[in-house]
Amino acid sequence: MLLFLRIFSLTLLTLMLSACQFFSTSNNSGQHSSRVQGTLTQIDGQWLLQPCATQDHYTVLPSAALSEELNTLTADAPNELFVDLRGHLDTTQLHFTPTQRYRLQSEGHDCNDPDFARLLIRANGNEPYWSILQTPKGLIFNQIGKPALVLPYIEEQLPEGRFHISSQANNQNLQLWITPQRCTDSISGTVYHLRAQLQWNQQTLHGCAAYGALRE
Repeated sequence: MLLFLRIFSLTLLTLMLSACQFFSTSNNSGQHSSRVQGTLTQIDGQWLLQPCATQDHYTVLPSAALSEELNTLTADAPNELFVDLRGHLDTTQLHFTPTQRYRLQSEGHDCNDPDFARLLIRANGNEPYWSILQTPKGLIFNQIGKPALVLPYIEEQLPEGRFHISSQANNQNLQLWITPQRCTDSISGTVYHLRAQLQWNQQTLHGCAAYGALRE
């Protein structure tokens, strides 16, 4: 019995951390508040969402602001996007009403993202390109043409949902500020729910960010 419980627990944990599954809570009416990743396609004026690793399709009922963002992203590209959204999932009517937009993109990390399940946050910027992966065990700092740096860090919660991540290891000075504010990638056009500012030694860089699976 003990062995069975251990196997069951490990299986459950794997499902919870799977990169493209539902992250759900429910109320007494049976309506779910879920974080869902998947492919969003526009067909006959309607948006249909197919969550990752499923064959199900949900009619999306976006707000006016979200509709404008989706139409902008698909204006000069195929009418298919990868999305990372939270909202109310009606499994009876097969409707999904988004309440929070984490990420909207026409290219980049998708259902096959190998890092999502282990991340608290991913931040990245351009000119020059940089990215930071925040995991519970440390930061992974990537720059073009340089080996990745793995750094310990301290996180400080700030007012209004902001937070500050810093590392002073190996005679390096890394300061990352995260702000809940709409952000658009300057190259890909990806829309994020967080804005990032990185100070690396004497250089200040700007970019966008989104929560990983481990931060809700």
